[in-house]
Amino acid sequence: MKRVLLLGDSIRQNYQEYVKAELEGIAEVCFPNDNGKFGYLTLRYCHEWIKVLTPEGKAPFDVVHFNVGLWDVLRLSNEDRTFTSEEEYALLLKRISDRIRFYLPNAKQIFALSTSVIEPGFEPGELYGKRCNSDIERFNQIAKEVFSDTDVTINDLWSISQTLSKEARSDLVHFDTQEGRTALGKAVVKATKTYL
Repeated sequence: MKRVLLLGDSIRQNYQEYVKAELEGIAEVCFPNDNGKFGYLTLRYCHEWIKVLTPEGKAPFDVVHFNVGLWDVLRLSNEDRTFTSEEEYALLLKRISDRIRFYLPNAKQIFALSTSVIEPGFEPGELYGKRCNSDIERFNQIAKEVFSDTDVTINDLWSISQTLSKEARSDLVHFDTQEGRTALGKAVVKATKTYL
């Protein structure tokens, strides 16, 4: 049976069980318990997640569907800049992809664009910080440019998130509702099935 690895932030955690159920009998879908959060965290731990989810005797993954970005665009409450700079983000995407390719040279890579948020969202001065759709759009464009001359396929979850109702969201950022999980999950299933 084919094997699919899902890596990413809490948006991935919203749709992972849906994808696993929809691909039952077609592919074994695996994902770490950890939230991938920032690009730097995913870069640091992706090889450990791959190792843990590929125990002895298991075949390597055929498809890796991954995302980072929503934590990277976070603007901390006392700073007027994204947590990760645009230059850092571009480099991180390339390094993550290269890292996956090093451990899984035959796996098809699919990168999911970051989903939109409800604005105004977190306001400046709050303890946590905020996310802006204009930042997300810019980071998504960076991802498209980084992967434009590679064999990494883009899964446009941004556009899908833009079409969803407010009721599909469980808060300002997430889609932990039946409507949200289904809409994003269907897009992930469709993207991965192409390579199974």
